[in-house]
Amino acid sequence: MMKVGRLRLAILIPAALIMAMLVSACGQQGAVVRLPQAFTYNPGANFQTNITADTPNKVVRCSVVFQVIDEAAIEELDSYNAAIRNATLIVLSNLTEDELIPSRDLEEIAARIVEQVNDAVGSHINLIVGAYFTEFVLA
Repeated sequence: MMKVGRLRLAILIPAALIMAMLVSACGQQGAVVRLPQAFTYNPGANFQTNITADTPNKVVRCSVVFQVIDEAAIEELDSYNAAIRNATLIVLSNLTEDELIPSRDLEEIAARIVEQVNDAVGSHINLIVGAYFTEFVLA
């Protein structure tokens, strides 16, 4: 009889502990996982420029938003807005129709823009870490 009682305790105690943990876990809200805040810089209006093409009057129109390293970079980039827009237009205007039509490799184009813009800003660190197209039209 004593063995049966010990067996019941051996089963009931862990079961009670597990039940208590489940009840307490259900009553608490889980930790909210947050992604790091992404800081972005919008250089303003759309970009529109002719591209290098075999057929005349080929135009690319796009909107670009830049991901920057931190909030302070946004204020610093405001003072370089003209240089940022100019560097972006230089990259876009040097694109060929072949670079745009077959693959539409926008990631490569974005990387070129980031490199050119960081060079134009001339900071000792790269303030811009990414470029995102929110619109891209070839006409």
